[in-house]
Amino acid sequence: MICRERKDDWVMFDQHKHGLLAGKFAEALHSARFRISKRWKEALYAVKDHDRGWIYLDDNPFWNDTQDTPYTFMDFPVAVKLTFYSKGLDEIQVNSPYAALLCSLHFERLLVQANFEHPILTKYMEQEQKRRKHIQLELDLIDFTNNSELNYDLHVLKFCDDLSLYLCLNEPGVDKEHEFPWWRDGFAVSEYFDCTEGEIIQAYWKNPTTVELSPFPFDSAFSVELTCRIVSKRDIVKMGITEAYYKTEETHYSFQIQSR
Repeated sequence: MICRERKDDWVMFDQHKHGLLAGKFAEALHSARFRISKRWKEALYAVKDHDRGWIYLDDNPFWNDTQDTPYTFMDFPVAVKLTFYSKGLDEIQVNSPYAALLCSLHFERLLVQANFEHPILTKYMEQEQKRRKHIQLELDLIDFTNNSELNYDLHVLKFCDDLSLYLCLNEPGVDKEHEFPWWRDGFAVSEYFDCTEGEIIQAYWKNPTTVELSPFPFDSAFSVELTCRIVSKRDIVKMGITEAYYKTEETHYSFQIQSR
């Protein structure tokens, strides 16, 4: 679950729906190098479905009694989170070993960046190394760590994941100074895209319904929809997180993505 706290409520986003939005960004990306890739459809599938392991966890939101907040993707108990990472990767691998390889590498980078140690994490990393080795042999990828096409697809996955999270974790219309800190200096790896000419993409809220990007990595301006539930803190106290979540009607945001 992706959560953003406000004074009287929690804005809660289903993780897999965030992934589907990331897929919309990948589809719209103005990148000849990405589109001519022989595995373009599989890379697109990886972007869309990378968070499918969260489908099962988000069906029943969990409450963090220690922090008095909903559990999110950032603080969810590691043993459970990694179990469902693996489950999601297993399902992706059935349809596309290459997509599973991309997602496995993407998760590994995120976990390394988180910089924490846990016996369960060590076991997970070992299992994923075996998965990637198996896929490497299956797809006859001699040295996938130096495979330029694969690394480019990984950059696309990271950027689209980040841009979708940017819409979720920021209050619409927020000024740059008060944005969620991860992207105040731009989107890492976007400088490697053929459509940015070495520049890092920066995002700005023009108003609560419009996000501007510079340089602009898409074919043209377009709109996207994002669904969430705005759950009252009072309702959570009265009936618990799960009941409060499902008794709250969905809210649909529409955002215009355009050049600055």
